[in-house]
Amino acid sequence: MELRKLCWVLPSVVLLNWVAGCGSDGEPAESPAAAVRIVSPADGSTVTTFRFDVVVETSATGSATEIAVTLNGVSLPLTGGPQRYVARVEPGPPLRDENTLVVTARTGSRSFRVGAQFRYLPPKAVAKRITQDSELVRGPLAHGRVGDFLLANTVARFVVQDVGQRDLYSVGTFGGNIIDAELVAKPGRDNFLEIQPALNVETVINAQTVEIVNDGQDGTAAILRTCGPDDVLDFVNPSTIIRGAGLTFPDSADDKDYEIEACTDYILKPGKPYVQMVTTVFNNEDRDLGLYVGDYINGSGELEQWTSSNAGLGEILTANLGVLAYIGYGEAEGVSYGVVPLPVEGSPEPRSSFFTTSGVSYIMQSQSIIRVIFGESPNFVVPARGSKSYTRYFVVGGGSGGDVVEAEAEAKGLATGTLRGCVHAGGRLLPGSRVSVLRGRGVAAPYVTGDDGCFVGELPEGTYQVAASRRGYMYEGNSASPVFHPVTVRAGETTEVHMELPATGRLRVEVRELLPGGGASAAPVPARVSVVGFDPSPEPVITLDSIAGQVRTGTFFDIGFDPVPFGLVWLEYAGADGTVEFDVEPGQYQVFVSRGPEYSLFQQPIQIAAGQTTTVHAAIVRVVDTTGFVSSDYHVHTIHSADSRVNLTDRALQFAGEGVDNVIVTDHHAHTDLTPVIERLGLQRFLRSTIGEEITTWDYGHFNAYPLKIDPSRPSRGSTDWAVAAPPGRDFPQYGSFSLSPAELYELAVNGPTSTPNTTIQINHIDSFFQPLRIDTSLVPPQTFLSPEQRLAFRLDPNGGNLFFHFPALELWNGAGRSHQAQFLQQRIGIWMNHLNQGLRTTFIADTDTHEFRNLNTAGARTWTPSSSDEPQNIDPAEVARAVDAGKAVGGQGPYVQARLLAADGSGGIADFTLSGSTDVRSQNGAVDLEIHVQAPLWAEYDTIEIYANAQTTPTLTVDGVPTLFTAVPERVLRLGTDFTRDQVVVRNDVPGAARWETRLTIPFRGLARDTWFVVVVKGSDGVSRPMFPVFARDLRSQGNSVLADLLDGNLGELGTMALAATNALYADVDGEPGFQAPWSSR
Repeated sequence: MELRKLCWVLPSVVLLNWVAGCGSDGEPAESPAAAVRIVSPADGSTVTTFRFDVVVETSATGSATEIAVTLNGVSLPLTGGPQRYVARVEPGPPLRDENTLVVTARTGSRSFRVGAQFRYLPPKAVAKRITQDSELVRGPLAHGRVGDFLLANTVARFVVQDVGQRDLYSVGTFGGNIIDAELVAKPGRDNFLEIQPALNVETVINAQTVEIVNDGQDGTAAILRTCGPDDVLDFVNPSTIIRGAGLTFPDSADDKDYEIEACTDYILKPGKPYVQMVTTVFNNEDRDLGLYVGDYINGSGELEQWTSSNAGLGEILTANLGVLAYIGYGEAEGVSYGVVPLPVEGSPEPRSSFFTTSGVSYIMQSQSIIRVIFGESPNFVVPARGSKSYTRYFVVGGGSGGDVVEAEAEAKGLATGTLRGCVHAGGRLLPGSRVSVLRGRGVAAPYVTGDDGCFVGELPEGTYQVAASRRGYMYEGNSASPVFHPVTVRAGETTEVHMELPATGRLRVEVRELLPGGGASAAPVPARVSVVGFDPSPEPVITLDSIAGQVRTGTFFDIGFDPVPFGLVWLEYAGADGTVEFDVEPGQYQVFVSRGPEYSLFQQPIQIAAGQTTTVHAAIVRVVDTTGFVSSDYHVHTIHSADSRVNLTDRALQFAGEGVDNVIVTDHHAHTDLTPVIERLGLQRFLRSTIGEEITTWDYGHFNAYPLKIDPSRPSRGSTDWAVAAPPGRDFPQYGSFSLSPAELYELAVNGPTSTPNTTIQINHIDSFFQPLRIDTSLVPPQTFLSPEQRLAFRLDPNGGNLFFHFPALELWNGAGRSHQAQFLQQRIGIWMNHLNQGLRTTFIADTDTHEFRNLNTAGARTWTPSSSDEPQNIDPAEVARAVDAGKAVGGQGPYVQARLLAADGSGGIADFTLSGSTDVRSQNGAVDLEIHVQAPLWAEYDTIEIYANAQTTPTLTVDGVPTLFTAVPERVLRLGTDFTRDQVVVRNDVPGAARWETRLTIPFRGLARDTWFVVVVKGSDGVSRPMFPVFARDLRSQGNSVLADLLDGNLGELGTMALAATNALYADVDGEPGFQAPWSSR
């Protein structure tokens, strides 16, 4: 017999033995079972309903004069009699999973006592501590650990992080918050990062205690409670941004510490897909306190954002928030999340508002953010020595924003009806279709059809318009715009609507790489497939005006985050097998196949027909020789960053398809290793992954450190805590809790617990560092002119000294478009050259800072460094970092440029960027020759070569009288046709476009009296060279490009992304003094 069953039987045996001695005058007692019987729940039974009756019967020979029933020691009220008694049991105490019933009765002079054991196991909610891995929620952003807490029912599961910890990871610095959520029916898809209760805009709850208020055994809601003091959320500092824009930020919410504590109850009812969050603020001061309460929310995953506020998908600001929802797509399709704020009791403003920036949303509950920045006082006032609460619901759904609307209606008690329907295409049901339900000019509820091609949801009663869309399909009736179906939803009734999209076509592309020099040998290769033309069924745009400017949102999709560049209908990536297939609307297009700037470009006209698959066989050839050097992108984001939605699979496929050898993943406050994904996809021969981190301060810059290690014990897997931990409730500048200075940050990054012996660091998008810190790099040494008050606003030590620090590398060029190139040449290059002019050897880095996927920012700048192996799988991240520290790097977008500096004194000295070489050369007679070698695929035309030598710099931006951004003046400018030639070198005659442009020239410099550094820049000019469309497809002018033929005519003078490349500095030592003497060394 099982021990548990034995434990149930023993009490009954004991009771029977006790009853046997209870007869009057010592006479044998009547059998308890005969005198009193528990009919239900029967001994050893299991109750599976939430409410049930306890039924007790007495024998027919006599009725009981007294009878009582206890459940787990608590008396139950009885009705009925004299032979049958009933006690109604509702969910709640004293019920638990295993229960004991005891019935005592007296008949005349005789007493009876019987008992029963039963289980109470309806589909309950549960609150418990997680003790084993099998209890965790799974998915791409699942961060729960053993020791965290689980709230679960038969519908949904939520993980609340354990308290008393710190991990500087987006809004999740502190514990005690929801970090994972999933539907039981759709496991393994967690794409949500965290929701953090906010107490006063810049402060949040730093939870220190957690309590299981109710474990759910009694059949009522399971409740967890986390409590703690207020603390600064270091990840954000809204006051500096808002005041910097000339608007008002309330002093009372600017890093102010109050004597307050707060608790959040996480309440999960049985059968519900949402957790009710009730945060209670306790005011320990002798005065009333007004606070701006709400939540910080970071979906972070592969999610589109939608709000029910008369707009579409992708709205970033509203003063009339109904719900805030996140809709999964791609690998996250089938999951959705949302927040439903309820009006704060007694507030004059029932509506909440929200703002989103960099992927993080802030909901201000029962208050308008817009009115607050114009001076409105808090509506949430906590009485002196009292408390006040606010409530919202956190929802996990099955992939539609409509799931959150349904939860809102239930939470607010709105009358609803059912709307259901299906989407067909070509006579078959179409899973994954978008269905938008419009009311007025905005989207009232977005749905995504399930595996059955259908959707269903509860909507508040009213009149709506319903339309369907799917990427790669025309709208109903082969229309260029959606067809809207009017429907009326009535309370308690079901309304049906069905939509029929026309059949579409498919494109299949098979890509093979042919070897240079000839031969029939071909191998599959990853590549990008771009369909050039015009979308015959474009996304309808909903345009609104707000304080943030004009907001453009989509009717079916979020058009603002990751739009395909103008001129492209769609793009996809072939993987290791060189094959990709996808839907394309019927029509005429041009298909292009590319693999970055080292490869030729394939193109072919195609005609897509409905119901048919068009197959294209594409051949590409490596035409640029980079032997001895490997390319890296030093600044890459995935869904582990707060502001990126790109899953790891797509990121690996994309970089392999763009021909980058080494991807350095630098998520904000997180360490990501793509290696397992690369191996799963079979991409080892094409792509290497390096672990990095973008150390992201709010006010004074971002910094990439690499290579790093993984800390598996932390959700961030190893973030660098530049904000510095403080005792709970003391993380405020007023207590001397300051963020690290740049010098301290560097030290922690390169010598921290996840550093490696070769970790190096670069300042990213450097204007975000030198500009806010008011650093003038034209001074020797560079100086900061930030006042003590400004430092304090940045949470820096007001007496911290010079904030300039010499970092090994500067990211001068990050991105893929014209604006990024302009920033490099017009605002940043002079900062770098100011460093060089005063002997601060610093490496120029070109990369993308890509957060997106379809907009092709990934197809942008990259940097090549010398390598002991040309095979991506053999790249040594430490070797890459050492090359950066040594200044051995060249960068480009389109062209590939190398330079050498040769001593012309007969010594044979050479300076170059090779692995075994040196960037310094010594010439005894002041004569050197600068050798320049440029290669580019035929689609990347260049016409200008600039040579910078001890360059003069010019300020281009002054802040508070301090010059912070600088351009530079080249020593010489060489023009195509006048000063150099651009030769065409054919690599294979049998493959169209399998050739490259090549330039080799030597520029002599004679009579140099001072040590001189040299930098080479190669570029294409508007109206002289063609833009690199569609390989680098951004910024092409739409005017004059209205038909397919226009897009294919070369686009000369029509903007677009132009070719650009640059070297790092080579140094000529010519003055006879030991070592290189920088131009400004005598200042």
